Amino acid sequence: MIVKPAGIPSLPERTGPSGIDVLAWAKKHLHPQARLVHRLDKPTSGLLLLTWEEAAFRFLYRQFAEHTVEKKYWALVHGEPDFGAAELQAPIALDPPRVDPRHGKPSLTIAHTIEKFRGYSLITCVPATGRTHQVRLHLSYYGFPIVGDVLYGGKPLYLSSFPPRYKPSHRKPERPLHSEHVIFLHAGYLAFEHPEQRATLRVEATFPEHFEVALRQLRRWAAR
Repeated sequence: MIVKPAGIPSLPERTGPSGIDVLAWAKKHLHPQARLVHRLDKPTSGLLLLTWEEAAFRFLYRQFAEHTVEKKYWALVHGEPDFGAAELQAPIALDPPRVDPRHGKPSLTIAHTIEKFRGYSLITCVPATGRTHQVRLHLSYYGFPIVGDVLYGGKPLYLSSFPPRYKPSHRKPERPLHSEHVIFLHAGYLAFEHPEQRATLRVEATFPEHFEVALRQLRRWAAR
């Protein structure tokens, strides 16, 4: 189990420098036969499960394929949704990933609002299905895109976004509070059956730095 930083791809990309991905790092630093059991989007941070034993890989991969792994994401979104175990059910199609009521496959994300700010909210999402970009697409479709997720309607987070009297300098462009290569989506919880102990293993990962910085500023300047 490792925690993937936001902005780093899970697997090798078709373009860009080689060796700059989680799998390459794992093969170099953990085991030459390391394999990822699942993946996360490049701009998303969070837990990734890997193994270098074939039997363990098959056992764990089957759990993901059968949707018996419990996954939980934290997202900072634009807007102030009143989600209380809300069922986000827009069908999702691929190539490219999109909400498509006619041709998409049934998709379900359970969302719950846990903290509100002026114009922003921190929510948890539990994907009951595992479509590509599912959480990102569902939140955007329902009108609450993830902060920083420009692909699906999100915008960067600036300090001028929330302090009521803050005025950015006219001498130089204001910089976001985070890298352009990250979004505010964190895969922070996994629960699955351990391949040897055959007992449920629950793992959590704390927020990455860009998440902590944003929440600290929001709680200071945009608290409800």
